[in-house]
Amino acid sequence: MERDITKVLEVLTKDSKYHLNIIIEGLLIGIVSGLIVSFYRFLINSGESIVFNVISIVKTNVFYTVLWFVILILMGLFICYLIKFEGDTAGSGVPQVTGEVKGYIDANWLKLLFTKTIGGFVSSLGGLSLGREGPSVQLGAMASKGLSKVLKAPNTDETLFILAGSGAGLAATFNAPIAGLLFTLEEIDHTFNKKVVFVGLIAAVTADFIAKIFFGQSTVFKIASPNIPLDYYWLLIILGILLGFAGYLFNRGLIGASNLWEKYNVPIELRIVPTFIICGICGFFIPQILEGGYSMVNSLNYLIPGITIILLLLIGKFLLTILSSSSGSPGGIFFPILAIGAYVGALFSAIAIPLFGLNPTIAYKFIIISMAGMFASTIRSPITGIILVTEITGSAHTLVALAIVSIIAYMIPTILNNDPIYTSLLNNILEKRNQHKYEDSTKPILANYTVPLSSSCENRKLNDIPLPDTILVISIIRDDNYIIPDEDTVLKYGDELYILMESGRFSKDNRKIEKIIYDGKV
Repeated sequence: MERDITKVLEVLTKDSKYHLNIIIEGLLIGIVSGLIVSFYRFLINSGESIVFNVISIVKTNVFYTVLWFVILILMGLFICYLIKFEGDTAGSGVPQVTGEVKGYIDANWLKLLFTKTIGGFVSSLGGLSLGREGPSVQLGAMASKGLSKVLKAPNTDETLFILAGSGAGLAATFNAPIAGLLFTLEEIDHTFNKKVVFVGLIAAVTADFIAKIFFGQSTVFKIASPNIPLDYYWLLIILGILLGFAGYLFNRGLIGASNLWEKYNVPIELRIVPTFIICGICGFFIPQILEGGYSMVNSLNYLIPGITIILLLLIGKFLLTILSSSSGSPGGIFFPILAIGAYVGALFSAIAIPLFGLNPTIAYKFIIISMAGMFASTIRSPITGIILVTEITGSAHTLVALAIVSIIAYMIPTILNNDPIYTSLLNNILEKRNQHKYEDSTKPILANYTVPLSSSCENRKLNDIPLPDTILVISIIRDDNYIIPDEDTVLKYGDELYILMESGRFSKDNRKIEKIIYDGKV
C-alpha cells in the first residue's frame, strides 16, 4: 500500500508531464470511443431504414407478413441468448456505467462491446422503441476501459477512462460535445473534478470530430421558430408542471413494469419475444412510434398534426417505450424520452396557440423546450438537458425558456419523492444481482471528492470527520496547490480530496464518503 501511495503522489507532483499525459489520454479516448460509437450509430440508422422498408413491403403480402413475424420471434430469441451470454447487454447501459464508476459492477469490456453492438442493432431491426444514446454511453465507456487495459494504465486511472469515454460516446451519437461532458459530470460522476472535466472535454470534442467526419456538421434537428412573447411566459410554468407530471408517470410506469416482470419471475424469453411481436404489430398500424423517435420528432418540423393524432402518437410512444425498455432488450430510453417531451409540447401548442391567438410557428419553440423539460423530469439532469437540446437544435436563444421549464419539471417529481430513472434502474440491477463484483479484489483505487459549499465537512479537521478506517486521504488540492494532509488538516470549500481505498471495499466506502461529504451525514 505504501508503494501505491508513493506512486500516486509522484504522479500528482509531476505537473508538466502529467498534464501532457492526460491530454494524450483524452485524445486517445475520444478517437477510440468516437470510432466505435460512430460505427454503432451507422448500424442503428441502417436498422431503422431497413425496418421501415421491410414493413412497407411485407404488409402487402400475407406470406411475407407471416415470414416477418417468424423473423421477429427469432430476433427476440437471439437477444435472449446475448443477454444470457453477457448480462450487461440488457437495457440502456447508463445505469451499468454508473455502477462501474461506483464500484458495484466490473463488466467484461470486450464481450460487452460485441454483445451491446449486435444486440442494439437487432433491437433496431425489430423496431423496438429504444434509442442509441444509452448504449453509446456504455460503448464509449467500455471502449475506454479496454483502452486503459491495453495501455496498462494504473488501476486508479481506470475510472477516469470510463468517465471520459461515456461522455465521448454521448458526444459522438448526438454531435453534442458539451452535453456529453456535462452528462458525465451531472449524471454519472456527480462531481466537478477538474481532471475529469479536462480529459472528458478533450475526449468529447475529439469523439464529436470523428462523428462529424462520418455524419456531417449539421445539428440533429433543424427547427426554426420565433421567440415566445414575454407576456406569455407564464405559459411556461404550466408547461413545466405538465412535463413534471409526465416524467413522474413515465418513471413510475417503467419501474413498475420492470418490477412486475421480476415479481412474477417471468422468463426473459416471455418478456422479449412478445415485445418484438407487439412492435411488429405496431409497425403495421402506427409505425411512427417505432425506433428511437428521430423520424417521429422530425415529422413535426414539416407538419404538426391535430390533437387526436398527437394524443395517439404520444400515448403509443409512451407505452411502447415502457414495454421495450422494461423487457430488458438492449437499447436506450434517452431519445424516446425526448420524443415524448416533443409531443407533450406539440399537444400543449395545439391547445394554447389557438386559445390565446399566438403565432402558429411558436409551436416549434414549445416542442424544443418540452424536450429539455421531459429530460429534466425523468433523468433529473436539467443542465445537461438544456445544453443538449441547445446543441441538437441550434436554438441558443431559447436558454431562458429552457431553464424555466426544466427547473419546474425537475421540481415536480422531486417533490413527489420520485427517484431519477437511471438511479432506480441501477438499484434494480444491484438488487437483482445481490452482489458486488469487486469484493474479492484488493487492488487500490484512487477516488476524488470535492467539498461543496455548506458541506458539513467544511471547516472541520480530518480527525473529526468519521471517514472509514480503511481509506487514506493522501492529498488535497486547494487553489491549485497540493497539500499532504495530516489529522489536523482543516477542510475548506472547494478542496479536492484524493482518497486511496481498496477496490474490494470501494462500493461500501464510496457510499459512506459521499453521504458524509455531500449529504451532510457526519
